[in-house]
Amino acid sequence: MKGILKAVFLVTALFSILSESSFAGDYNLKLIKKFYSIGTATISGTYYPTGNSIARILSSNLQGVVSIAEPTAGSLANIEYLRRGQIDLALLQSDVAWQAGNSTSDNRFRELRIIASLYSEVIQLVVRDNSRIIKLRDLKGCRIAVGDKDSGSAASIIPVLKAAGLEEGDYTIVYERFTRATESLLDGYVDAVYYAGAVPADGINRLIAKTPIRLISIPADVRQKLLAETPYFTSENILAGSYKDQKSDVTTIGFRALLAGTDRLSANEVFNILQAIYESPGANKDLKLRKSDATRGIQPTMLHEGARRFFASPGNTDTQK
Repeated sequence: MKGILKAVFLVTALFSILSESSFAGDYNLKLIKKFYSIGTATISGTYYPTGNSIARILSSNLQGVVSIAEPTAGSLANIEYLRRGQIDLALLQSDVAWQAGNSTSDNRFRELRIIASLYSEVIQLVVRDNSRIIKLRDLKGCRIAVGDKDSGSAASIIPVLKAAGLEEGDYTIVYERFTRATESLLDGYVDAVYYAGAVPADGINRLIAKTPIRLISIPADVRQKLLAETPYFTSENILAGSYKDQKSDVTTIGFRALLAGTDRLSANEVFNILQAIYESPGANKDLKLRKSDATRGIQPTMLHEGARRFFASPGNTDTQK
């Protein structure tokens, strides 16, 4: 994957240079010294545009660097691409990263390193307004669309439902991309859509334009159990008015979207990547990141040494609090 894309970029750049040199005697050549491939998720979600923004920032602000965001199935797929060296950087859900880095099996990803915590991802469980599903336990016997099989959403639903007292045989998981999942809910093929992402989600807004929906809350006892047993979950609220006709807050849980790499990246590389993302002129207009949250939800032992240096440097020490 990475090799093919690199070849395409180099050939395209060379063709462009040769074409321009035929018509102009003066041009600037950017010597490509480093190529960063960023694994994201499906193009309909939030990871892909976020990855594109990061790629543009790196390509524009780091000398000799070209970066590209690659669509993938999601966090689980990105873990494997990172492990095999097929991508350099990846967007990951914090639960997926934690499980990969702390596995007790031989498959533990010891080389995985977290570069920054970007923003909160909120679990949103959507049903049609006329559905019989009122609370989480009502999902027993239902079909639930959860995203691609290798997505972070698909990976996170099992512990949530287990904490609610549901076993894997009590419901049916349907693996569908988010855009298709909302259509399946509209058609009655699935009973609920489970989505982890930013609020408001464009896909949910498009669904609301076609049919009234409701959001199912995660009750206090389930949230408390998850927060006590799993260090990567956070307590979240979907505030009233986030979606059309949503009259009250919806209590739920979430996790953090992380920028990750491996220990194959040097400390200087990671320091420069973070400097471009957080300190380049205009970068925050694209990403709207808060540096004060940049280490939130990161297991300290998994933080990359370059990130540790960056966030400990003068002016950035508040991120360590």
